[in-house]
Amino acid sequence: MHLNSETEASGCGCGRGDGGRGRGLAGGCGMPALHALEGPLSAAALEAVLVALDDEYRARAFYLAVLERFPGAMPFAHIVGSEERHAAALANILKTIGLPVPPNPHVGTEDIRRGVPASLACACGLAVKEEIHNDRLYADELLPKVADFPVIAAVFERLMLASRERHLPAFRRFAQIYRAGHTGSAKQ
Repeated sequence: MHLNSETEASGCGCGRGDGGRGRGLAGGCGMPALHALEGPLSAAALEAVLVALDDEYRARAFYLAVLERFPGAMPFAHIVGSEERHAAALANILKTIGLPVPPNPHVGTEDIRRGVPASLACACGLAVKEEIHNDRLYADELLPKVADFPVIAAVFERLMLASRERHLPAFRRFAQIYRAGHTGSAKQ
């Protein structure tokens, strides 16, 4: 997700029954196992993993900030957990290659909080734009950088598809609900 102070501002549906442990997968959500990557990462591939991780961190931070302002607001209440699992899948790539996982620098920052709009309809509208950006980021910039690493590319594709097929439709649906006059936390 690409949010900043100038921008106005459901889970991944993986159906895991493992209590969130991921069963040795890349952070769960049906991600491929990472026990054997295809050799050392190129600088471009490593950069792509770090950019993707920061994007997922930023999304989670924004969704948490929306939930601070609108407790229980849907679909943020579900999708925030999905973003956490997405970040965990990317962090697992770094762990697998022996690199430290940077902490999320965006959670609770004033920059992120300022980006939360005054209405849930606007927050969902912003999330729609950002999920479209996320889809394009993976498709156009990040996937080409990991083309020589099929396991990592598979993780990226799963994350991209979650944005495209689950998050984006959920935010669009709830933007319509909120625009139609439903206010508050819409626990539907």
